[in-house]
Amino acid sequence: MPGWIWIFLVIFMLAMLIGGAVYAIRHAMTAGRSIGRVSDDLNRHMPQPPVAGQSQATDRAEGPAFALPLSNSTERYSQAHAQVLQRKEQRRRNHARVWRRWKQFNK
Repeated sequence: MPGWIWIFLVIFMLAMLIGGAVYAIRHAMTAGRSIGRVSDDLNRHMPQPPVAGQSQATDRAEGPAFALPLSNSTERYSQAHAQVLQRKEQRRRNHARVWRRWKQFNK
C-alpha cells in the first residue's frame, strides 16, 4: 500500500475521533440541560425543608400510609370503597335508564 493512503487513513481516523468527541460533548450538554429542567420541575413540586428557625412539627393527618396509625388507613380505605360503590350504583342506574329509554323508543 502506498504511503499516502496511510496518511489519508490517519487523517480520516483523527477526524472521526474529533467528530465523535464533539458529538458526545454536544449531546452530554443537551442532556445536562434537560436533566436540569426536570430537577427544577421536581424541586418546585417537592416540599421545601423548614428554615432553621421554624418548628418541624408535622401534621399526622397527612403523609404516607405506612407512617400513619392503622385506624387512619382503614378509615381512608372505607371512604374510598364507599365512593367506588356509589359510582358503581350510579353507573348501574344510568345504564338501566338508558335501556328503558331505548325500549320505549319505537313505541
